[in-house]
Amino acid sequence: AASDVYKRQVLGELLKSLEKKQREIIVRRYFYNQTQTQIAEILGISQVQVSRMERKILREMREKL
Repeated sequence: AASDVYKRQVLGELLKSLEKKQREIIVRRYFYNQTQTQIAEILGISQVQVSRMERKILREMREKL
């Protein structure tokens, strides 16, 4: 449907607006269904840091909508 295309475009723009590490967290989490622990290992940071970053990124994305 047209609304799905629009939603994908908006999501694409939001993802482009993120910094590289932020985008990587969101893509790995929601497109590759990786856990925060898996992402933390890949990025060399703690799971708690991933959790905090994810929350902040999602809040910022919502505000831009």
